[in-house]
Amino acid sequence: MLVCHCHRVNDARIDQVLAAGGDGVRGVVRATRAGSGCGGCIPMLRELCAARRAETSCAVHPEAVLPDEVLAG
Repeated sequence: MLVCHCHRVNDARIDQVLAAGGDGVRGVVRATRAGSGCGGCIPMLRELCAARRAETSCAVHPEAVLPDEVLAG
């Protein structure tokens, strides 16, 4: 999906930047210029960054040692 029409940046590119350690909206703007034109895509950039942050903060490393009560469910 095209997120920034001014600079032709899509959600896949934004996800790449965030997955590579991009620092939220500012990191996306620096890496892609998305949001630096008319600014109309800033709300969508915020949503995508928040969703990515929530996704990664909830992810459990496959080799993580979990307490028994978590495993018991």
